[in-house]
Amino acid sequence: MNDKSINFKSFTQIMLSYLKERLGENYTVFAHNVKKNNGIELTGIVISRTGCNTSPTFYIDNIYHKDITEEEIKKEAERIYEQFQKAEVKEDLDFSDFLDYQKVKEKVAVKLINAKKNKELLAEIPHKLFYDLALVVYYSVQEVPFEGKASVLIYHTHRKQWGIDEEELLKDAIGNTPRLFPGKIESMDHVMKQIFSAELGKNYNNEELCKLGISEEEWADILMLSGRKNSKRTIPMYVLSNRQKLYGAVCMLYPDLLKNFAEKIGQDCYILPSSIHEVILVPANAASGGEELREIVTDINRTQVAEEEVLADSVYYYNKITDDILLLS
Repeated sequence: MNDKSINFKSFTQIMLSYLKERLGENYTVFAHNVKKNNGIELTGIVISRTGCNTSPTFYIDNIYHKDITEEEIKKEAERIYEQFQKAEVKEDLDFSDFLDYQKVKEKVAVKLINAKKNKELLAEIPHKLFYDLALVVYYSVQEVPFEGKASVLIYHTHRKQWGIDEEELLKDAIGNTPRLFPGKIESMDHVMKQIFSAELGKNYNNEELCKLGISEEEWADILMLSGRKNSKRTIPMYVLSNRQKLYGAVCMLYPDLLKNFAEKIGQDCYILPSSIHEVILVPANAASGGEELREIVTDINRTQVAEEEVLADSVYYYNKITDDILLLS
């Protein structure tokens, strides 16, 4: 046992000290706790330049481990410093429009979160329940450099300042979401090829692949097949998200999207909530039942998804005749 192990508080202080020294007197650096989705609380380091109204936050919880050394901490702090250099906004952003709902209303959208895990939060924010999930409203920051990649969760305090009722706010946000974040369905094979192809650049270059007579796409196929070789059978799956792959699980509620998909495959489909950012669609005749699929969802949530990005362990079913989504018990 290492008697000189660094606890989380000391780890945070070492990181702050290094960053303060690295950045200089024109910057303020501090740590604070941030409440995230699903009741998760993370420690973030905020870096702000004097006179600037935008301050990025860097989360450090997943960096810490009980045997971490001071040298490792400084290396991680340097990595954060380099990320900040790339992410720093040089000019103030104008958020004055946020005070006027007539200017805000075209940029509000909805996302899906777990209702039970966010019970306390839901008491403070406008929302609409959908089985064990909840539609909640956020403001999508469209200004450069964020352009839809940053958001502000809307609370009742915002709504009251705008003088808008909850029903109208939800109606506007629900209507905006497909326009701001169009849905997209891709086969799981295609998505995995994209992931594997991205990895190719880290381990192989085009010249090496050409020498082997293998194209990047063929190599991605080889990697996918090797990853499947131990599976007893393959279930056809499709990934539904938006083009930004941000809060894309809500696409399952877009008008006609599932209807058109079901008509294309000629059958109903199961919906697996793989994260707040996407869901997986499975043709109804490809799975033996909801229990098998629930095991897949639970495994994904426990091993592949960050806790604050988990949507639910449930399985849903889309009926193309009634055009309804059902929660399977």
